Amino acid sequence: MPTMDPGALRAALERQQGGLAPVARLLAAAAAHPPRLDHDDWRGEAAQACERLEARLRSLLSEADEALDAAQRCTRAALAELGVER
Repeated sequence: MPTMDPGALRAALERQQGGLAPVARLLAAAAAHPPRLDHDDWRGEAAQACERLEARLRSLLSEADEALDAAQRCTRAALAELGVER
């Protein structure tokens, strides 16, 4: 198995870290304050479906936020292993 050049690996990890940062900010904000639908517009089964949709959206946003946070931690740990403190 070929070994990757440490400089190239560091550059790739730094690009990854830079690319994840703005997404993380937006996703964290969306997870903290997910979009809401106006329940006054819905009745009966449609209102219940709307509530289920919002609950699923909140759950998925939270899961995505946690996954992105884990990706950022892993990227920082990999950079630290290469001797780059962030």
